[in-house]
Amino acid sequence: MNLHELEERLQLLADQQVISPKAEEVTLLSFKRLLQLLGKQDIDQAEMLFTHLPMALTRIENGEKVESPMESIVNQVKNSEHFSKAEEQVACIEESWQNPLPVEEKEFLYMHYTNVINLNTEGK
Repeated sequence: MNLHELEERLQLLADQQVISPKAEEVTLLSFKRLLQLLGKQDIDQAEMLFTHLPMALTRIENGEKVESPMESIVNQVKNSEHFSKAEEQVACIEESWQNPLPVEEKEFLYMHYTNVINLNTEGK
């Protein structure tokens, strides 16, 4: 996925009023940060993360709750060599969002970020 593809995806979601304008803005910033971290113009298998993120932010705006991923998955993610990078990316989301994210949403984001970072740094 590249920036143009993400912009198209977000526009579709925004046009259908599935995501909020603020969620769209924060998602674009987050994608650009991840591009910079990875030193890439195209991020492999990032579609799930960057569909989940704006929808999660919109859920938070609407006061909706989500349950955490299974504890075994959370533990596996926390043991990943890329977990600290995922934490940094989620902290940047919170900064852009200007509010703390619920723990449950953060755990899902850690899972997605850890997976995407791993997939895009293999062999480096």
